[in-house]
Amino acid sequence: PKNCNHNPHNDLELFAGTTQCHELAATFLNSFVDDIPYDVVGGNHDLEGLQEFKTDEENLAMYLRVHGKDAPYFCREVAEKTLLVGMGSTVFRGAKYISHEVTIDREQMDWFENLVETHPAEEGWKLFVFTHAPPIGSGLRVLQENQIVDGCCWLNHNDEKQRTKFIELVREHRCIKAWFSGHFHLGQDNHGSITFPTIDSKDSPNNRGSCVFAQTSVMRSETTRDARQQSRLLRGNKHGFEICTVDHQKDGKIRVDATVSFEGDASVVCSYTNEDGVYDHEKYAKIVKFHQPTVGDD
Repeated sequence: PKNCNHNPHNDLELFAGTTQCHELAATFLNSFVDDIPYDVVGGNHDLEGLQEFKTDEENLAMYLRVHGKDAPYFCREVAEKTLLVGMGSTVFRGAKYISHEVTIDREQMDWFENLVETHPAEEGWKLFVFTHAPPIGSGLRVLQENQIVDGCCWLNHNDEKQRTKFIELVREHRCIKAWFSGHFHLGQDNHGSITFPTIDSKDSPNNRGSCVFAQTSVMRSETTRDARQQSRLLRGNKHGFEICTVDHQKDGKIRVDATVSFEGDASVVCSYTNEDGVYDHEKYAKIVKFHQPTVGDD
């Protein structure tokens, strides 16, 4: 069995999904500004406290309690008719095929569908969504030999009926303006880390509604797959918003990667600000194969 014990010589070296690990994360996240609450979305490692908890339900209850959450999903209005929306994985031990599939359960799916239906773009609503893995159809660059082959690449990857529901909602409900995800441990220095709305046609596999999808990297050198250590910063303005990179290898330097302007209630105008080649790619290259989804993929 996998060794889930903590290192007694290093309190910071914790195994994911344990009470001690989540308490440390909560302490860190609560340390920024006292009067601004934080929220989290559960990923494929957050219920991995295998030796501490016998069931996903017990593990999830601890996760919610430690982070002060009533449910694995959240919705916060941060400005007039502007919502931050998150959904988290609720299955690890009970996964049908692979534990590291990011599973959004039916309760969350129903909640999210009702949310977008009751907050239409025609009334001025704008939603920014956060999940650990991206939905299939986002077009983000993904790991081919790892997550695609293993069946844990996209949200609800192995559920043929549910895995396409997210992109279908994006196409139908133009209130969804951006969707942020991580999961791949890949950096933010290429155009494959951000995808824009393309073809406004219900019959096109490239239809991404009015939503910009953005990949989020990792902060620690031990967890990156391509030597990048980066976070995302979402910055709003009177015209729309900017998607930025926070570079942890350059003392938190902020770089604007894309600008998005609202054009009416149902459309957005997007442009890349960052160009490829910010890094010496050969210097930082690691042995990793990734894939940019394209039309015609099996």
